[in-house]
Amino acid sequence: MVTYDDLVMALEDAWLSVGLHEHALIESVIPATHDRTCKIELFPDHAEPLTLATMPPWLEINFTWSPVHQLISEGRDLPADPLELTMTYTVTLTNHRDRSDIELVRMFQRAVHIAFERHFPAEIAEVEPVSVEVRRVYQPAGQRVELEAVQLVSSTMVDLFEQWEDRDVQSLRRLLRSEMSLARTIIANLSDTFHPHGNGGYRSVDAA
Repeated sequence: MVTYDDLVMALEDAWLSVGLHEHALIESVIPATHDRTCKIELFPDHAEPLTLATMPPWLEINFTWSPVHQLISEGRDLPADPLELTMTYTVTLTNHRDRSDIELVRMFQRAVHIAFERHFPAEIAEVEPVSVEVRRVYQPAGQRVELEAVQLVSSTMVDLFEQWEDRDVQSLRRLLRSEMSLARTIIANLSDTFHPHGNGGYRSVDAA
């Protein structure tokens, strides 16, 4: 079993290796439950300043390191608690207002499906379409409000224990690099789908 610090360092190595950039890394401890939580915001290369109009598709990773994880990392022989990474992708649109919610969701799902097809061609038949939430951002305009942007948000969950058979740091690093490589492809496909002319574009960076 690895430690919390091993996991965070392996994640950092993985997102840097595929060319994503950390915009925020927020860690906290919940004293009542002894849970340790981590939230990481990852972006591709993007235009400056970063506004709703220039926001590229981006990824947020969340996980909780539980007391059980900590005890196992210290050598206690306990049943493995799921070690889940929640991966949330967000696409912000200030155009595409002529498209329906259903059309936008299908565009998003297609971009994700193509990424999975590239990375896991043998298992693509078993992959279900991802769930996509449509959110709207409004801003005041005199006595009323106007729609400023539409956000498409989709979350998936990866249980590291299901795929991490060897339970050592090097195999964890390989697994996380694979997950981040898939994430890079998803972000690139979402950029190509919703920002084909470079607004919020993505510059591919070869894995180290």
